[in-house]
Amino acid sequence: MPKYDLIVVGAGLGGLAASALLSRKSKKVIVVEPEKVVGGALGTVEKDDFVFTTGPTLSFGFERGGAFQELYETLGIPHSASMLSPCYQVALPDRRITVYAEASETQEELRREFPGEIDTIARFYQDLRIETLRNSKYRVAAYLSKRRKAGTFVRKYRFSPELMAFFDIQSLVFFHQHVSDISLASLMLLFDTIPLSMQGGFKKLLDQMLDVILKNGGEVRYCTPFPEIVFRDGHAVGLKTPQDLAEADTILLNTEQQRTGSTLFIGIRDEVVPMCMSQFVLCLPDYAQPSQYFTLSLNPKDDVGSAPKGMRAITASFPADQHPCEVNDALLRQVGNLIPFLQKFLAFYQAYTPALRSYAVPGDVSFRPIRTSDGQPVLSKSSRGNIYLLADGWGTPLQTVHAAQRLVDRLC
Repeated sequence: MPKYDLIVVGAGLGGLAASALLSRKSKKVIVVEPEKVVGGALGTVEKDDFVFTTGPTLSFGFERGGAFQELYETLGIPHSASMLSPCYQVALPDRRITVYAEASETQEELRREFPGEIDTIARFYQDLRIETLRNSKYRVAAYLSKRRKAGTFVRKYRFSPELMAFFDIQSLVFFHQHVSDISLASLMLLFDTIPLSMQGGFKKLLDQMLDVILKNGGEVRYCTPFPEIVFRDGHAVGLKTPQDLAEADTILLNTEQQRTGSTLFIGIRDEVVPMCMSQFVLCLPDYAQPSQYFTLSLNPKDDVGSAPKGMRAITASFPADQHPCEVNDALLRQVGNLIPFLQKFLAFYQAYTPALRSYAVPGDVSFRPIRTSDGQPVLSKSSRGNIYLLADGWGTPLQTVHAAQRLVDRLC
């Protein structure tokens, strides 16, 4: 029977990243995937000549020293992210702010929308820049910034609730935490760096990592139902697949153990998209409900492969437990608040409800979170010791890659 250093169940971003990194270290890995393609929560879906991304396409981590940048360099694959200017927009209930690659341009936007706080905003950006320079010079400062909460830093500026909402929605989208709960290091990343875009989603990176796995002797089995974990003397020794019993030192479950939100795919005529709308929009409809936000991702106007001529593809994503899937008309109306006359120019819209890729873990197996530097429990270790859970849907792409690297460090 075959013996592996690592068996991965589920070919999502985290599972492929861990497998590729380990295969480069001459470890024997195998990935078992129930679908015909890789991708998990970051795949693509085709519908009526439209191509929709199922996960975020804008992310931090591509900057120098960032998690994705290090991943590319370690695996020896070319960088495929690009810069957008403007990067994205934040749509609040009563105003819209465009976030640019240049912080000075973003501050001009804030000056227009928050004229009474511009001096405080300027001081905030200046102080944050000082902290960033200090981190680049002193390792101790960089270490401590990962453990200090951003809330302590932000509260001293006494920003208005509306401006705090502007900060908060960005933190929720890019780090899945309120701005007061992220680390100071994450706050510096958020406001002193820019996220980059993966045109067409993360598909190219996923394919590149798959190629690394195969070129370094790893295996990938498609259309394989999630196999049963085999235990011996209370210790997991492998997985029972339809082909054989695959033994392994470590098992990684790269699966979604719970539903991670609602998504609408929308096809519309290009002429109805507002001229000033960015490719990415973060929207907060109600100041009183800061967690009830959603995001819009529009395919680039010149990307002929993702929509028919004269049409645009939009993915509207709503966080987990925020909206039940059966109220799709209500979700569409929220998108219509940003795009006037939306319903008159619809080609179609459809709810995207992927099958829940959960793994039936034995009842006597529990998981303890292994938190990343920003405190997110994306990676967990089981009570049986050599079983790990890396749920892509629980964290952002950046956090998922951090978690994959954390696992590789543990295994090497």
